Parts: sequence; structure tokens; C-alpha cells
Amino acid sequence: MKLDEYVGRIVRLRKHAFKDVARFDLERGVSVQNRFLVAKVSAGKRELICYGENLRVTISARDVVLV
Repeated sequence: MKLDEYVGRIVRLRKHAFKDVARFDLERGVSVQNRFLVAKVSAGKRELICYGENLRVTISARDVVLV
């Protein structure tokens, strides 16, 4: 799948990637669900910019799974 085809879709992060995100949020006292909307593709870096609840994540395309 081309990276542009991820834009507008809901994804979840692979387990190891989500652990890193969730650990950061637990330190802030915030709980986060593993569902993100892909908003944009970072040009040239093969990364997706995703939003979930009150969180923005830039993640490698290989670390996401379509829901």
C-alpha cells in the first residue's frame, strides 16, 4: 500500500510502538487508546503523522496496522 493511501484511515500502533507512546502518557497521568487517525505523510521520511484523542504521533509506516 502506498503511504498516501493511509491518509484519512484509522490505524493502531504495533505493540512495541504503542508501549512507548503509552508509557509517556502514563507519566503525564493520561490514558490513551491505541486508535489513531492518519492525517498526513511526512515527505521523504516514510513516516505517518497521526492523531489520537489529545495526542499527535509521528510514526514509521511499518509500525502501524490498519483497523
